[in-house]
Amino acid sequence: MTTTPTPEQMTVRLHKAMDAAVGLTPDDISNVQSLIDVGEWLVAFETLCTQIYEWEIGLEPDVIRDLEGLGAVLGARRELTDHLWEDAADA
Repeated sequence: MTTTPTPEQMTVRLHKAMDAAVGLTPDDISNVQSLIDVGEWLVAFETLCTQIYEWEIGLEPDVIRDLEGLGAVLGARRELTDHLWEDAADA
């Protein structure tokens, strides 16, 4: 059974992914942070994953797996994280 993370845990997980996504623009980071600040976790997640994919930023597999888990509890579309494997750091 998957439990919903607390707001603090979601913030930490999104921040870890942003930190790992070297190449995100300051505007992308600011947009995601603004969504986090108002509790729009799903939209923040969707925006972050989309921008990582659009910029073709390679993430480590453990970061992608954590995003997959977070996306699952947020009810995000699976393809948001599936696309991230295309540019995975170990791919």
